[in-house]
Amino acid sequence: MESHRAELQGFEALLRAKAVPQGMVAKADLETLWDRHVVDSLRALPCLPDTPATILDVGSGAGLPGIPLAIARPDCRFTLIESRSRRAAFLELVVDELRLPNVRVVLARAETSGCTGKIAVTRALATADKAWQICRSLLEPEGFVVYFAGRGWPVRPAPALSKIEPRVEICGKPLFPWQGPIVKMTRPRGTTPAQLRSTVHGS
Repeated sequence: MESHRAELQGFEALLRAKAVPQGMVAKADLETLWDRHVVDSLRALPCLPDTPATILDVGSGAGLPGIPLAIARPDCRFTLIESRSRRAAFLELVVDELRLPNVRVVLARAETSGCTGKIAVTRALATADKAWQICRSLLEPEGFVVYFAGRGWPVRPAPALSKIEPRVEICGKPLFPWQGPIVKMTRPRGTTPAQLRSTVHGS
């Protein structure tokens, strides 16, 4: 993180100046932007492969976690998918201001975006089962979803699953009491998208 601190702080400044006043980030988080949003986003780094990959930030909002991850992993290509035009405009501003050549913004709903990637990351988008439903169709073969779970995520190794389900593993641990784990969800081997049903519970 230290090698990219200046860019990350630049992003924090844009969140403070633009995203908070426009309601993209809660005003209550104004004094904790660094820990609660920037550092929190970087918890997904251990979940990413060491080699370059195409990564989708689904429901990017104010660029969380996509922008911090893109700053920390300039070797990866990031697509920020956001359906609300004002938020997409903010993302375009961030990409321009911070000069992030590995990031593009797509104004669309994820389901109709036409985007595909090796990895889909999602933070504060939906419950785990809904996030899996939305993201799984965007994945390339052998792709996976990186999901920021809430602190109520089950303590047991995996939530209750039924007959056909994503394989689930914890790939990132909480750093603060208000965080939940980061969960990796992968298609079971030998299944087709049509066979998959979202059955992950407890976000």
